[in-house]
Amino acid sequence: MSKLNLFSNTIQSFANLLNPMLSAEIMVIDKDLIALAGTGTYRKNVGTKRPRDSYIHRCIISGESYKVDAPRETKQCLRCEIRSFCPYSFVISSPIKHEDEIVGIFGFLGYGHNQRKIMAGKSFSLSRLSDQIANFMEDMFFEKTAAYESFFRSEGLNQIISSVEKGLILTDGSNRIININQFGEKLLGLNKEAVLGKDFKSLENEFQIDISGSNQQIQATNGKAKLFARKIPIKPDCSTSGNIFLFNDRLASKKPRRNYSQILDVAPNQVFIGQSNIISKLRNFIGKISKNSCTVLITGETGTGKELAAKLIQYEGPRKYNPFITINCSAIPASLFESELFGYAGGSFTGAQKFGKTGKFEMANKGTLFLDEIGYLSLEGQAKILRFLENSTLEKVGKIHAQEVDVRIIAATNKNLEKMIQEKLFLEDLYYRLNVIPLNIPPLRERIEDIPILLQYFLEKTNKHLGRAVRGFSHDALAFLIIYQWPGNVRELKNVVVYVCNIRNDGMAKLDDLPPYLLGKKKECARKGSGAIVQAEDLLIDEAMRLFGNSIKGKREAAKYLGISVSTLYRRLSEN
Repeated sequence: MSKLNLFSNTIQSFANLLNPMLSAEIMVIDKDLIALAGTGTYRKNVGTKRPRDSYIHRCIISGESYKVDAPRETKQCLRCEIRSFCPYSFVISSPIKHEDEIVGIFGFLGYGHNQRKIMAGKSFSLSRLSDQIANFMEDMFFEKTAAYESFFRSEGLNQIISSVEKGLILTDGSNRIININQFGEKLLGLNKEAVLGKDFKSLENEFQIDISGSNQQIQATNGKAKLFARKIPIKPDCSTSGNIFLFNDRLASKKPRRNYSQILDVAPNQVFIGQSNIISKLRNFIGKISKNSCTVLITGETGTGKELAAKLIQYEGPRKYNPFITINCSAIPASLFESELFGYAGGSFTGAQKFGKTGKFEMANKGTLFLDEIGYLSLEGQAKILRFLENSTLEKVGKIHAQEVDVRIIAATNKNLEKMIQEKLFLEDLYYRLNVIPLNIPPLRERIEDIPILLQYFLEKTNKHLGRAVRGFSHDALAFLIIYQWPGNVRELKNVVVYVCNIRNDGMAKLDDLPPYLLGKKKECARKGSGAIVQAEDLLIDEAMRLFGNSIKGKREAAKYLGISVSTLYRRLSEN
C-alpha cells in the first residue's frame, strides 16, 4: 500500500472541499498510478490504475510539474495508452513529495471546451496553486504535528483562498470566523481584521442570512443586492469541524450592467497554442503582468497575436469584468482622433451631436484601452496620448473641467519605434511612457515545434465549420510547412488551413493541395531550410505517432507515412 493511500478518505474530503472554490476538477494519484481521489467526472476513476506513458507517469518519474494545454497533441501525450480517446481538455499536475521521494501527484483537470477556456485563462495562477497544494499536502498528511483541521488555520490555506475568485468565509468548530478572503471583504463590505474571531451569527441580522434547515444554499442581502452562498463543512463526517461559506463571485444586482461589446465576460475564444519553451514563457509572463495596471507595449510581426495578448492580459487580471476598448490608430483620420479618444460636449462645434459624445478613454474607465497599430499615429495624436499618460485626465472638446479616469493602456505595433524616434516620426517621451512593460510576441519561424500543433488546431476548427473531414497533412506537405518562413505568422497559417479545407473534403492534404503562392516557394525553402529539415525530423515523427497511434499497427502506418522502415522508427522513438 502506498504512503498516500493511508489517507485516501481524508484526501477525498479535502478534494471535495476545494472543488467548489476552483474552476476545475481535482485529481490525486499515488506513485503506483492508482487514482486515490477525484471530483466531478473524474470521480469514477478512483481506485483504478491510470495510463502509463502519460503526463501523470512522466510527472511521477521526473518529479516536475506539468501543464498540458492541448491533450492528445503535446509530446508527452503521444505514447499515452488512452491518447486516442482521452477525455481531458486541459491538465495541470504537480508532484507530492515526502522525504525527497515522489509519493503521488495533485492536479487540476478540464473537461470540454468551456472548462478549457476558463483554465487556459487562469493557467498561471492554477499552476502555482497546484504546486502550493501539493507542497501543503505533505505537511497535512506526513508531518506528525499537523492535523487536517489545523491546516485550515495555516498560512497555506490563506494563500489558497486568496487565489479563489469568489467571496469566502471560514469558521471554526465554535462557528467563529477564522478567515475571509479579499473577495469576501469586497462583496460584504467587511474588514478582515474587524471580523476575525467574531461569531458568524453576528452577521446573520446584518445580512439577513438564513441557514436554517438542511438547504445548503444560503441567501443574504447587503442592502443593495442579493448574495447567494454555499455552506460546506470542513470535514463532511464531523459537524463541529467548522464550515466554509462560499459566495458567488458577482452581485445579483437589479442595476443593469453597461453593455460594451468589448467587455470580456468570458475567456477569449483563443489562447496561445503551442508547447514550445518560447510560448510557455510568454504565457507565464502574461500571467504575471496581468495582475497590475502598468502600461504595456506589445511588439511583434503582423499575425503573431498582439491583440490576443492584450485580451489575455485583461482577462487574467482584476479588470476582467470591466470594459476592454480597442482603437485602431491607423484607421482614424487625424482630424477625428481627438473627439474619438476624448469625446466632446454637446453643441461644442458645428455638426456636433446634441448630447455630446463619449470618448474611448471614458468608455474604458476602470478597464483597458488597447491602442492597436500605434506606430501609424500622427505626431499630433501622439502628443494627445502623451498628455493623458502624464496626468490620467481627459479634457473633452467644449468642456472646461478635466475629468480623471482609471484606464490601463496597452499599445501594440509591428513597427520599429526606436528607429522611428531617430527619424523624428515618433515621440521619444511617449515611447518611454508606453514601454513600461515591453512584451514581444515571437514570430512563428522561431517556434517551429508549434507548427504541427497549430495546423491540427485550425484543421479541427475549420473541419467543423465547413463540414469537412481532412485528417492531416502528408509527410511532404508537413515537412514543407515546417521549413516555410511564415512571414504572415499564425494568421497566414490559419489561412492556409482554410484554403486546404476548401480544396479537399477528406483524407490527407498533399503538397499539391497547398495554395499556389506557397508552391512557388518550394525551391527557395529547400535552399534556405536545410537546417530546419534536420530540426523538423522529430516533429514529423511526433505527428506520425499522433496520426496513427502507438499500437503495433499504428507504428507500421507511421513508418510508411514517414518513408522509413519500422525498425528505424523504433530506433528513433527510443532515442527521443
